[in-house]
Amino acid sequence: MKKLTLTAIGSLLLVLAHAQFEGILYYDCTIRNKTLTTIYLSRAKALLEAKTYPMKEGAADISKGKEQDALIFDFAAGKVTRLSPRHKVAVTTAMGPVTDDRAAILKEGDVTFRDLGPEKIGGYDCRHFAVTIKNKKSDVWITKDLGASPLCMVAQFDYYPAGSLLYDKLKEAGGEGVVVRCQSGDVVVNLTNVQRKAVPPSFFEIPEGYSKN
Repeated sequence: MKKLTLTAIGSLLLVLAHAQFEGILYYDCTIRNKTLTTIYLSRAKALLEAKTYPMKEGAADISKGKEQDALIFDFAAGKVTRLSPRHKVAVTTAMGPVTDDRAAILKEGDVTFRDLGPEKIGGYDCRHFAVTIKNKKSDVWITKDLGASPLCMVAQFDYYPAGSLLYDKLKEAGGEGVVVRCQSGDVVVNLTNVQRKAVPPSFFEIPEGYSKN
């Protein structure tokens, strides 16, 4: 089992090293409120931060922003850490999907895809996939223009890391890349900005003052 695990991690790191995007991805979701999501990516780690703002007269009320729990994905260690700013607690678990309903366990038949073909979104050449996860349907537009990403967002608060069932099946279907848009019902998340840069290792560390669980 240990040998198999090490082999799987080694294969995963080889995948991540192949033309992987390194830098910062910025996403916007505006409906009844505004959620701004920022994903920092290095070769083997990802930090995901999100903040939600109520809308006031058609604009986000910056003074009333609510910080969501940040997530640190460590692909080499096969771990994900949730940071709770309210309680100053860091909870580390085995790598897996992080979803709005916390339903992380998926079986082979729970995930299906339909390739709806190429589309141009925000200047990027994308592939449009209809995704069904159990009974939840989403649409995802993915580009290879920016390189590969070890994290796939399929809804506002649903994230699937490399090595998860959905990520691997999507990759097999030709959906390896950066998510430019995802939509679930009337909730649409758009990639709004991209920065190619080396992200300092300190970004992926648990902040001082946090207790660890």
